[in-house]
Amino acid sequence: MRLMYEQVTDTLQKKLTSYGTPDDQADLVSKQIARNSLEGVHTHGINRFPRLIRNIKEGIVKPGNTPTLMHSFQSMENYDGQLGLGIVNATFCMQRAMDLAAEHGIALVALRNTNHWFRAATYGYQACDAGYAALCFTNTVPNMPTWGAIDSHLGNNPFMMAFPKADGSHVIVDSAMSQFSYGALELAQLEHRDMPIDAGFDSEGNLTKNPEEVIRTQRILPTGYWKGAAMSFVLDLFAASLSLGNSVSMLGKQNGDEHGVSQMFIAIDYGRIADHVSVETIVEQAINDLKSSMPDSGTEEIVYPGERPLRIRRKNLEEGIPVDESVWKTILAL
Repeated sequence: MRLMYEQVTDTLQKKLTSYGTPDDQADLVSKQIARNSLEGVHTHGINRFPRLIRNIKEGIVKPGNTPTLMHSFQSMENYDGQLGLGIVNATFCMQRAMDLAAEHGIALVALRNTNHWFRAATYGYQACDAGYAALCFTNTVPNMPTWGAIDSHLGNNPFMMAFPKADGSHVIVDSAMSQFSYGALELAQLEHRDMPIDAGFDSEGNLTKNPEEVIRTQRILPTGYWKGAAMSFVLDLFAASLSLGNSVSMLGKQNGDEHGVSQMFIAIDYGRIADHVSVETIVEQAINDLKSSMPDSGTEEIVYPGERPLRIRRKNLEEGIPVDESVWKTILAL
């Protein structure tokens, strides 16, 4: 089934307010969740909404709470998220990083005690739309083994990098440190299909494309094997240490669903050292060169990071957002 963007946002907003979410927060969260599905990221859009409501009912997500400042030094700050809505907290911290970067050129804001931010690219778009380059990342509960291990002591710790383009078609990389996110595995399981390449290990220690097997064993494959495992570990150290928050190890000792994660937001006002006209020329030349690559037999077109969601967005604004009927029924029944 397909639903128009406005219908989705209206429904999600009403559900959020019925669970005690202030109007301004419900408006922001519903629009960002709908946008994720609008741009084809169903795993971090509408499909995840019932889990958010469950977390609110469990008391591990606290609508209405906002970040409180802990420490500040020139272009660096850290905040306690008070277990507020992840999208609300992350939007605040990226905006705060931009405010500081406007003064200092580059800024870092660390956040502890927050919740799932849904889609990391959201905060890259937020920065790029305001003319800033940005990086941000989060830790997670232990859900990925380090390279050579069987049991999970790493999070798949999503990492985002964003660079603006004048026409709004920004370059965005949003990637978990696992070959696939668990959301992607859950979507494939819902659609009864295998992953295109190996996603992890089955119960006998064999590489498999079967999402159900990987979800069962929790032996998801790190991106780049040992390289992704190392990146995951270091991202966790940065986020937890600079926010004075929970590390992946500490998150693994909590009861209930994932909550109280640590995140980091970096904004760069690159125009301080490189004029925007020259930068735009460099970016366009690099994109044009990338897209001139010769596709292999299984690829229709070469795209740059962040290009595909823009096309999906245009199509779904006209035709409606594809929504799993069972998921939508669950949302309506909340």
